[in-house]
Amino acid sequence: MIRRLAGIAPLLLLSGCYFGKSKDDRPWNAEAVAKIEPGKTTKAQVLQLLGPPKQVVRLLESEAYMYTHSVKKETGTFLLLVNLSRTDQQYDTVTVIINRQDLVTAVGSRSAAGQAEYGFPWED
Repeated sequence: MIRRLAGIAPLLLLSGCYFGKSKDDRPWNAEAVAKIEPGKTTKAQVLQLLGPPKQVVRLLESEAYMYTHSVKKETGTFLLLVNLSRTDQQYDTVTVIINRQDLVTAVGSRSAAGQAEYGFPWED
């Protein structure tokens, strides 16, 4: 009996599970995004409300300011050489189009970072 337990003990010591959570960039206030109005809000006001963008894309007659925030949740289990894991990463994004006169012409947003979930590795 003791030999069996001694044989199983290394398997138990070399197995386990883990949970992880990471965030990329800082989230922004939804009310700040709601204050951005096409045709009224200026580039300076956008920078004051949201801060510097993560990416600026130069277009023909305008610029696109891209803001992103993500949350990634990971779970996993391992037993000797077998590792099963699951990662769910969701994003919040805001895109603001600013013309050459430094005036907002369009704004769009999507909020999903709060929907990232932990789960078992074998779940969809």
